[in-house]
Amino acid sequence: MKTPLLTLLVFGLSLAARAQAGRAADPGRALYREANTPAAVHHLRAETSLHESEYLNKGAYEVGYLRLLDGRRVLLPGLRYHVGQRVVQVQDSMQVDSTHYWPLAAVRGFDLGAEDEAPLSAGQGALVPAVRRYRARLVQEGKLGTRREAVEVLTSIDSGPLLLAWLPTVAEGSLSQVLVAGIGTPVTEVLRPLELTQPAVLHLCSSRADEVRSFAASRHLRYDQPTEVAKMLDYYNRIAVAK
Repeated sequence: MKTPLLTLLVFGLSLAARAQAGRAADPGRALYREANTPAAVHHLRAETSLHESEYLNKGAYEVGYLRLLDGRRVLLPGLRYHVGQRVVQVQDSMQVDSTHYWPLAAVRGFDLGAEDEAPLSAGQGALVPAVRRYRARLVQEGKLGTRREAVEVLTSIDSGPLLLAWLPTVAEGSLSQVLVAGIGTPVTEVLRPLELTQPAVLHLCSSRADEVRSFAASRHLRYDQPTEVAKMLDYYNRIAVAK
């Protein structure tokens, strides 16, 4: 009888160890649970209701994806992001009247909008908005030190050699944005404000500056336009990887 009992004991300990390891490997879940305790939810609702203007998109829920720390991408019927509280408020997939919170520290980021631009229906000219990609990144402005923020990625990929993004910020109770740039991978690299001038952009491109300058000239791209600077950095990323 001892052998079966010993086997069951070992099996039980193995399951407990696996569960504990799973919890340790998924710190986002622990942060999620902490943010959704009754006391934490009461506090978040009070703070966000006092600062409604700090929501992206005027507080409207949008269909989108939550990107978890374990790499999964979860489609949701509606989510919105509060810049001041650094929290994603998500509508329940079964009950849209019910919402819960994901702190920015608990996710890799989120996507707002549809996956691709497409007509709403036959015969209609309106388009479903293209996806807007927000990623949690370390940023630094001036001498304030680094902090984790959700930045809207402008380059075609967010894991390339260089990344360009808008940083939403709160100034005197309203939202504004700062253009930031830096190394795309690893995500522990810090993004910093980028001045929209030719010297600043080309300095970012370092040893590939001459190639990027030639590319920009051939395409008549302007250094004072963020979307056109994004094209320059997309080009830099292609040649940096290829060569």
